[in-house]
Amino acid sequence: MNINLSMRFFNALKMVTSITLDNKLGGIATSLLAYSKALNLREIEHHVILPSDATIIKELSKIPNVTIHKVAKLCLKFHLSTRFIFSARLKNTLSSAKLLLVHNAKIFSAVSKISQKCALINHSGKLRGTNHSLINIFITHAGKQRHESTYPQSIATNYVVNHGFDIAEGTEPLIKIKDNSDLNIISAGRFVKKKGFDDLLKAAKILEEKGIAFCMKIFGDGELKNTLAESIKNLKLQQVQLMGWSSDLKREFLNGDVFCIPSHMEPFGLIMGEAMLAGLPVISTKTDGALDIFGEKDTENRGGILVDIASPDSLAEAIEKLLDREKRESMAKNAYENIKTNFNLRRLADNLHQIIHE
Repeated sequence: MNINLSMRFFNALKMVTSITLDNKLGGIATSLLAYSKALNLREIEHHVILPSDATIIKELSKIPNVTIHKVAKLCLKFHLSTRFIFSARLKNTLSSAKLLLVHNAKIFSAVSKISQKCALINHSGKLRGTNHSLINIFITHAGKQRHESTYPQSIATNYVVNHGFDIAEGTEPLIKIKDNSDLNIISAGRFVKKKGFDDLLKAAKILEEKGIAFCMKIFGDGELKNTLAESIKNLKLQQVQLMGWSSDLKREFLNGDVFCIPSHMEPFGLIMGEAMLAGLPVISTKTDGALDIFGEKDTENRGGILVDIASPDSLAEAIEKLLDREKRESMAKNAYENIKTNFNLRRLADNLHQIIHE
């Protein structure tokens, strides 16, 4: 084997490639950042093929192990449709990777035959495209179990790789339990039906009718914005505000006491982890992500209270529990330690390393 071939072989052993058509902020963009940082801990190159207008490019470019391959979205779709026969550079980037991570189910078949080791990352929790003969990476155990139950004859190799959060060394949560009597409740997300904000408003009504002092701020936007505003008016809620999107949600977390996420469906719940890192205890419905983060038993020891989906009464009851200052402070510390211990970049790096070399 000559020197050039030897170097190419060596570099391939330390190279992972990701490909996506996604160009917006969201779960895929966040994952690309987390995967890049995790792979950097293992000194593994991460080549990322993505649309040239992707909002995450600037942040990705700051990570030393990342090589960005920007392609106009229409051109990238063309190359996918032609299996990259008109771009030797991109095809080589796909074929020479030790592991190819595909972040969109609809493009998996176009690239799966190019790479020797190709994995579909199941970001959504839905099972579209997961019945194949290669690798599935699920972000929760519930997603993996749902796949195996739906496709019992599937020969795919399935892994669970939870999200990893970037936790600065030596940092501690800024847990600020305020002396005032009002409980500051933070919630955030897209204003769509599956996020369950209507249930949260009904829970707020229950609390107001009991004369409980609280302040609830709901950050976000979406198709149900006007509907939720009308519900606040019809329910005559005095202690609830729709805030719109925040450019710095982490700062808002530091002004809160509790984070509440009433979703009917949540693939993982990245926002829960961010709230927990800011020192907030979490009230969540029993979605896929919440069950992986908090488990099913002793959830308060992991920083959360889990309630049934679409149950305003249970949400209100959980909020009442956290009127207890000592309980909030204890759960806030547990929440931070849970993320720091179980959902850090080092663990994500170990999981990816296992898939690469197994």
